[in-house]
Amino acid sequence: MERIIGSLAIELREPDGTVVLRRTARNSVMRGGAELIADLFRGTAATPVNGMAVGLSSEPPAPPFDSSALTTTNPDASPALTRFAIPLAPDATSVTVLEDALKVRVRVRGLVPADFAQNADTTQTSVAIGEAALGVLSADGASLARLYNRVVFEPIQKEQDQEIALYWDIDFPFGS
Repeated sequence: MERIIGSLAIELREPDGTVVLRRTARNSVMRGGAELIADLFRGTAATPVNGMAVGLSSEPPAPPFDSSALTTTNPDASPALTRFAIPLAPDATSVTVLEDALKVRVRVRGLVPADFAQNADTTQTSVAIGEAALGVLSADGASLARLYNRVVFEPIQKEQDQEIALYWDIDFPFGS
């Protein structure tokens, strides 16, 4: 049986739109993400995936895949990253049926604007971003209340005036 497979393409962009770095990484669905899909099937969850976030840790997810948040604080629990959650635009998601591959592909694209994902230490002009996730935004929109997935990658040094474009492809197989 084929599995759900997700991947992420990341671009770090200068203010003029020039791409200065590209990375790709594999997606890991968190237990909470599987529970979210189950809750959407049952009708007990009303909010689908509507946001994304970035964080600092590049430590790979491992069993039991129960991460419920990205790393946005220092070891002493003080803030390390500001404005790390971003709502997805209404047109951020598209769905395509790949008939020959027997898959349905969900594409999600999002942008971390230059004024988001900043170092909480205002004396620092950059921050190392090493993870990203899709999920359900918290009521205040400041974080993800539920993670669907978590993707880690070699850290990207984001300067204050740079933006990060994120492109997810998630393939859902169908058939026998």
